[in-house]
Amino acid sequence: MKYGMPLLVLMLIASHQFFAQSTVEQLEVNSKYLQETRKVHVVLPEKYGQSTKEYPLIFVLDHELLFNTTAAISAQLSATSRMPESIVVSLVAGSQHRNYFAPNLYNNHRDRAYNYGGHQDNFLGFIENELLPLLEKKYRLAKFRMVVGFSPSSVIALHTLLNKPVLFQAYICLAAGNIIGDGYAKDTRLIETLEELYNNPGIPEHYLYVVSGGKDAESQPYIISNVEDFNTKLTKADLSKGHAKAEILYGEGHTDVVLPGLISAFNFIFPRDKWVVDYLDLIEQEGSAKENILHFYDQLSKTYNFQIYPNVDRLYSMSCLKNIGRRLLGTNKEAEAIELYEYWTALYPQSHSAHYYLGMAYKAADRLKMAKESFSRSYTIAMLQNSEDAALYKRALEELNN
Repeated sequence: MKYGMPLLVLMLIASHQFFAQSTVEQLEVNSKYLQETRKVHVVLPEKYGQSTKEYPLIFVLDHELLFNTTAAISAQLSATSRMPESIVVSLVAGSQHRNYFAPNLYNNHRDRAYNYGGHQDNFLGFIENELLPLLEKKYRLAKFRMVVGFSPSSVIALHTLLNKPVLFQAYICLAAGNIIGDGYAKDTRLIETLEELYNNPGIPEHYLYVVSGGKDAESQPYIISNVEDFNTKLTKADLSKGHAKAEILYGEGHTDVVLPGLISAFNFIFPRDKWVVDYLDLIEQEGSAKENILHFYDQLSKTYNFQIYPNVDRLYSMSCLKNIGRRLLGTNKEAEAIELYEYWTALYPQSHSAHYYLGMAYKAADRLKMAKESFSRSYTIAMLQNSEDAALYKRALEELNN
């Protein structure tokens, strides 16, 4: 097979609306490492095209089983400020079974090799040198990448952590409680191999979550001891750069564990007590609303080493810029509302809603020229985006002109 320059041939095949109008794109990657053209599906956050933000990446190794579920959970949790909005990417199955690209581990309990393909180096080369550079060039990606595997593809995720730990910052391994008890050779276990990695002071900070369903543990009791050993060895206080957790979700089957397992994984990586905040409390503290809200997210950003942003719009919640700005206007704090809405428009310059609310704040402060400019901007953007809200913005302009 011949490859021209560049090696990667990217085609935008189709785009449609998905998960509350989130954009789904389909790409093709002509890979020299995999020796074939592979399809990649990409889900962008709902308002990706309106913003200047950078977004974390979630790379899904099992398209058919995990893609829709992962994208939906990510969208739901980020909408309620439980995790950052993320770009979800999945690799569609190619001519080879996924096992072909997994390392051929040794199953200690069956006393035989897995009979996997052992072409993991090809797959890692594809990820490191083709897929990730392509995604980084095309999309605004933050420096925080997650990978999700299920059963055989969890082997790929674990192998990536052990051999290329800089590629991802979080690893989610579903239905993998049995796998961690096996190793690269007979009578070795990934648990101890991971422990050795964790004892290396140069390891980059990351998160590792492993889960199995209770029904798997019933038929394979050694999963219970694997999980116990994993947690004993890999959750030591001195392993500050490696955040690891393994668990069994009882009552769940092999594939049934995907939904609760993903939710539990994201709760582990993005704990509720760190992420959930009441903006009403923040605006009552000393300092401006914008200063207090951004301080909270700046501190959160330092924890994860990438920029995390406040939620701009939420249903049924005051903890977003839109609704807290309205509260500020209702308490005659026009200057603080303007400051907050100006930040919103800077973050989402193509959001007609952001410009409209900024116009309302300017109007409340009797800065009518600025209000007119903001309403005009919101109307123009809404017309370009075929939004029904254009009629509202037109009325707002007409009221100022009368």
